[in-house]
Amino acid sequence: MSSHKTWFVKVIAIGLGGVLSAALLTGCRSTTNQEKIVIASHSFSEPQILAELVKQLVEKKVGITVEHKRNFQGSTALHKALESGDIQMYNAWTGTQFTGILQMEVTREWKDRRKVYEYVRDRFHEKYKVKVLEPYGFNNTYALAVRKETAEKLGLKKASDLIKHAPSMTVAVDQTFQERKGDGWADLAQAYGFKFKKVVTMTYDLVYQAIKSGDVDVAVAYSTDGRVAAYNLVTLEDDRGFFPPYDGVLFVREDTLQRYPEIEQAVKPLIGRLTDAEMAALNREVDVNKRDPADVAREYLKSKGLI
Repeated sequence: MSSHKTWFVKVIAIGLGGVLSAALLTGCRSTTNQEKIVIASHSFSEPQILAELVKQLVEKKVGITVEHKRNFQGSTALHKALESGDIQMYNAWTGTQFTGILQMEVTREWKDRRKVYEYVRDRFHEKYKVKVLEPYGFNNTYALAVRKETAEKLGLKKASDLIKHAPSMTVAVDQTFQERKGDGWADLAQAYGFKFKKVVTMTYDLVYQAIKSGDVDVAVAYSTDGRVAAYNLVTLEDDRGFFPPYDGVLFVREDTLQRYPEIEQAVKPLIGRLTDAEMAALNREVDVNKRDPADVAREYLKSKGLI
């Protein structure tokens, strides 16, 4: 073979090698600064744990960097960040989005978990081009909580049992619940006819400290919060069916899923898997045992053989 032909063959080989390398890199994404998406979370444990579960699964299975931005104040701030493209994913609850972002009134027909989920899913797709994945499995509803000794002394089992005792009681609520429309404090008090001696507003963490120490008599809590059991609290039945379902779900921009369709498959092992008890146990690790949400999420995923 002449030197000219040899040189030509080498050039072709090098060119083909470059094409093949590029194809391989495209098929198996590497983690680079360009390959990054952002998941955001509220300022308390549950959404931060969920964000870490998603982050770690996506990084492991998809091969892109996921930045976790913590401590957003409320669902409205998260939603605005998602709309603007500053973030690409966040976790929230169907009832929260139903009454908050979508401004729907909670009536008797909106108590079915599947119906509320499907409404939120369809509206977010139509209005915001956001995909709402199937629920994780747990329902983190609001609940009125009292200390166990208070429940036993007064015979409290249902929320309506508080009505006659409310005038001599102080109730603690967090700022977000105080300001919520549709399923917040003002509407709850009206639905039950509560007339508490005093309503105090404080940060969510302080609500639990106040009920634990006896500084308040009643607290608006989350049913999957690990501190309910850890602090020996009792949640009262919502016997008037005031609250809608609050299934935990992941919200993802549709253009993000078009770019990284593997995200759905990566988080699929979490769908329908997290029970109320499991979520409460994970929350307890953060809120009571003071562990980092990232460590708690990693331990859970490893225990299930998911990473």
